[in-house]
Amino acid sequence: MTNAEIIKQKIINLVMGMDNEAALEVLHDVVLKFNNPTSVAEDELTDEEWNEIENDIKNIEEDDAKRQEEVIQHLKQWKSGK
Repeated sequence: MTNAEIIKQKIINLVMGMDNEAALEVLHDVVLKFNNPTSVAEDELTDEEWNEIENDIKNIEEDDAKRQEEVIQHLKQWKSGK
């Protein structure tokens, strides 16, 4: 038996002992991804994609801060009766 065959048998034995359906679904999805190496590579983000995500998060946080400041100013005006 080759090393690969031994590992396959170990995996099969582990899977056969599992009863958690959700865990089995996750394991199934992972195995499918590793069975198709291009799908694994597609899940990795490039530096450009990470930068875009970080910029989007920063913009959202800035918009939230602006809205909070607008609410504070509105409440100050309302309290002062203007």
